[in-house]
Amino acid sequence: MGIFNRLKNLFGGEGRQEPDTGIYLYVQLDRTGEVVQLRLTPEHELVPDYEHGGYFTRKTIVGPRRFERAEATFTFDDNRQLTGADISGGTLVDRAAWETWQAQEDERRRQAAEEPPTGDEA
Repeated sequence: MGIFNRLKNLFGGEGRQEPDTGIYLYVQLDRTGEVVQLRLTPEHELVPDYEHGGYFTRKTIVGPRRFERAEATFTFDDNRQLTGADISGGTLVDRAAWETWQAQEDERRRQAAEEPPTGDEA
């Protein structure tokens, strides 16, 4: 039975799970007000900034509902802590703003599901 447990752990069973090292940022899009959650993988998405020190990354952010776009450049210090955000078409917000937007979206979906059909459907 021991070999089966080892195989299970080797192929993703109940073994150790690596901690999430992602950097989470939240951007509210200007036109629609959508709040988008971004997850950056520091090891792969942060580029060294040899001119100013630290790191940076550029992202095109697309809203999940209306597909509105924003362009962003995020800068980080040597410890990979956010030091700046230059966003065209959006604003950096906190997690609470994203959670509020998510709750509002859930409520809109719930209300839409409860609405009776208008009779216009063919």
